[in-house]
Amino acid sequence: MTNALAYMQRQAVQTHITEAYVSTPPALVVVDETGDVWTLGFTNAPQAPRGEFAFDVLRNGLAVGEFASRIERRGGRVRIFTPSGYKRWNGRAFI
Repeated sequence: MTNALAYMQRQAVQTHITEAYVSTPPALVVVDETGDVWTLGFTNAPQAPRGEFAFDVLRNGLAVGEFASRIERRGGRVRIFTPSGYKRWNGRAFI
């Protein structure tokens, strides 16, 4: 279970969306069109992409069951870089 900090959680009223292309890191969070807040958690992955660290992926402060070294918002879509390559969010899960 992850200890979610205030910045990791969806705010009551979201007034902005992250730019068209941004990545965390270096950004602290990525905010999508629905107002969901995406960030990396504190739990290390059992395995990581070669030469990188990976942590659990959090959506609104809750783990989504994936580990990644980065989260990106590109072209209006959220995607993550995992040990098996890129996966994108389809609204329910990463595929």
